[in-house]
Amino acid sequence: MIPDAYFSRFETRKYRNENPVQRALIRRFIASLHDLFIEAGPVSSVLEVGVGEGFISGYLSEQFPGIRFTGVELAEADVLRARRHFPRLEVHQGSAYALGALPGGPGAYDLVICAEVLEHLDTPSLALDEMRSLKPKRLLLSVPHEPFFMLSNLARLKNVSRFGNDPEHVNHYSPRSFRRLLEGHLEVLRVTTSYPWILALSAPR
Repeated sequence: MIPDAYFSRFETRKYRNENPVQRALIRRFIASLHDLFIEAGPVSSVLEVGVGEGFISGYLSEQFPGIRFTGVELAEADVLRARRHFPRLEVHQGSAYALGALPGGPGAYDLVICAEVLEHLDTPSLALDEMRSLKPKRLLLSVPHEPFFMLSNLARLKNVSRFGNDPEHVNHYSPRSFRRLLEGHLEVLRVTTSYPWILALSAPR
């Protein structure tokens, strides 16, 4: 289980929030992601698209020190924070729409993780094509589970004027619509939920 001290490394509000319910949900989400990471099979290299401050890859890199972790993040401030928090992570500044600019090229990463990113993108299909072009063995993706994510926000009086919708979320997914999006690009191996998120393990076709 992720200790409270791990949360304190980060500046992002959702991680700094000491609400025990919110932390419990994040811990359960990470546990579900960890299980899918194991299910993905043995990997030696991982790329996280939208690594942010490194919450996910940082945790996994400490659990699996023999695996090489790389991240790509658009926001320069988050790139610098991720490098500072986790020196073992190789973090690059870049876009989910231009993954071909990363070092190594196709086949360089056994697993691609993309967590809590697709809901922010105007053209998520383009990002999925970019991830597929890297030819990983597996892809592990997650998005908010709607309408439950918005209802959770309303329950804690967040984004009330927007009926709980995060202003940065331009796409909204149920397990069915998320599967439909992924199946246009990938072979979906498993879809599961960890309230209020959806997770999917996929493979390139």
